[in-house]
Amino acid sequence: MVSKILMLFTMSLSVLMAGEDKLFFGPCSSFSASMKFDCYRDYEEVAQFLTDVHAQYPNHTRLESIGKSYQGRDLWVLTVTNFSTGAPEGKPAIWVDGGVDSDEVVSTEVALGLIHRLLTNDDPRIKQLMKTRTFYIMPNMIPDGSEYQHHTPLRPRDSTLKPWDDDNDGKTDEDPPEDLDGDNMALSMRVEDPAGDWVKDEKDERLLRARKPDDTGPFYKRYSEGIDNDGDEKYNEDWPGGIDPNRNYPGNWSIKQRGSGPFPGSESELRTVLDFVYAHPNIAASQHLHSTGGVILRPPSVPELKLPSSDLRLYVNLSESGLKVTEYGLATSVYQWNWPRGSRNSGKGQIRRMKDGTIKGLDPFDGLGNYYGHDEEYDSYAAYGGSLDGMYELFGILAFANEIYRFGEDLDNDGRVSASEQLKYNDEKMDGQVFKEWTPFNHPTLGKVEIGGWKKFGHNNPLASELPREVARNVDFILMQAEAMPQLFITDVEQDYLGKNVYRLTLTVANQGFQPTELAIRIKNGNAVPVRASISAAKKVMVLDEDTQKDLGHIMGNDETEIQWLVHGSKGAEVTLNAFHPKGGRSSKTVKLGR
Repeated sequence: MVSKILMLFTMSLSVLMAGEDKLFFGPCSSFSASMKFDCYRDYEEVAQFLTDVHAQYPNHTRLESIGKSYQGRDLWVLTVTNFSTGAPEGKPAIWVDGGVDSDEVVSTEVALGLIHRLLTNDDPRIKQLMKTRTFYIMPNMIPDGSEYQHHTPLRPRDSTLKPWDDDNDGKTDEDPPEDLDGDNMALSMRVEDPAGDWVKDEKDERLLRARKPDDTGPFYKRYSEGIDNDGDEKYNEDWPGGIDPNRNYPGNWSIKQRGSGPFPGSESELRTVLDFVYAHPNIAASQHLHSTGGVILRPPSVPELKLPSSDLRLYVNLSESGLKVTEYGLATSVYQWNWPRGSRNSGKGQIRRMKDGTIKGLDPFDGLGNYYGHDEEYDSYAAYGGSLDGMYELFGILAFANEIYRFGEDLDNDGRVSASEQLKYNDEKMDGQVFKEWTPFNHPTLGKVEIGGWKKFGHNNPLASELPREVARNVDFILMQAEAMPQLFITDVEQDYLGKNVYRLTLTVANQGFQPTELAIRIKNGNAVPVRASISAAKKVMVLDEDTQKDLGHIMGNDETEIQWLVHGSKGAEVTLNAFHPKGGRSSKTVKLGR
């Protein structure tokens, strides 16, 4: 079995899924100012992209491997900022990661598109962001999984490839799917069976729907393509890997969550990320890139997490702005996002962008201080151990996740894209390339079966021709979020002469970002850091206050506060005033007494 898996990993891309490379792949262009994001890059191509970027922009980038994947691949992080305007660690920062879910390779391209936009665009807005903000960008958090997606016929799981015993039989990865019919794809199988739980869908018989009491059949069982390798009369129940890093975050972790792992932070790739974030307290915001659905997601991901009102309103406001720049249809908390993907449920806290471009959504409060959609009785989707709750609750980071792409069109305007609508989209817009028609096959144990169904890439990743649009609008949202981060400025220093060379200096410190210097959740948890102001002066100037450093507390977005010092010095002597917060950056101002 081990040799079989190794063989799959060494398969060439040239034999991968005949007919799909024209829709999803290359050749990928090398990095340049005029390049277009119209192809999907594997691990080596991503590494080359980052290497080329750093070579061309050494004064605006820092490339480092912050660790290794389970299979030994470098975990690359590119720091992007204008180094001439200060050290990266002294500026408010946003963390951006892609490639967490192995089959969502569009997320990596969005991260690369962000890098390209920051470094090659002459827009004054971009230049200002480069001066005042830092971007920590990790295009591919789980490279082992993306290589599995790119270079094997199998559809990967949303997991690392560290062996895991899915079926609790004491063995790991012993029963994976297989390409039985030799078409370089491991798809689905369906077989007629009176005890089956499925029937052909009336809208399109290529699809199966759940059996109803009054259905007359024929009935079907369905499986992933493969055999019962471990002889337990179950098929393909122990795939390679099985621990999902996006269910492995500390904070609201649960052993009951599928893919959670043996304990929070058990995966080396995730621990590497957590160590990096912990070592960079200037990270104020984060974007975790996923697909699919065309949805902007925010915390909470579980009913137990209650957002303080000010944080919730902040999320709601930024979500509304996000819908405008992405033109996606829905913004919601993870916990309020019901299946199927992309559907609109009745969650009162959801925000929707209508077809005419208007934003529709109710205030997330009922007037009594209760938060819509946060009730433990609310029947929705819970994701324990997820990145959004982890970043938000553990680090006080304003975290979003974009479900980048929505496969298909809502033809009947019911608020969701059904499987039949997706199939119609495949037939008419994707040249039928994402779905393989069912073909008979003689299975060694099941007998007569049909093999076919959805191929890789198409559900979660747009066509290469559609990729530039998805990259552009999601980069727009990331830039908008970066602009909203807290940003400290000393806007004014007033001097009052009190006589005998004594001056009272009044320092005004403004947070010119939309986001407060600390989120309410961090204040509530008791680990918030106040804004600090300090004063330093020449030898001939004496600070009469006992403390040369004072705490200013927390400054809300687009707000300001004042602090005073008494100093003794002759006219013309210089005094330097500073304001600093890890997430708000640093600002300094030097004044001359009496002038």
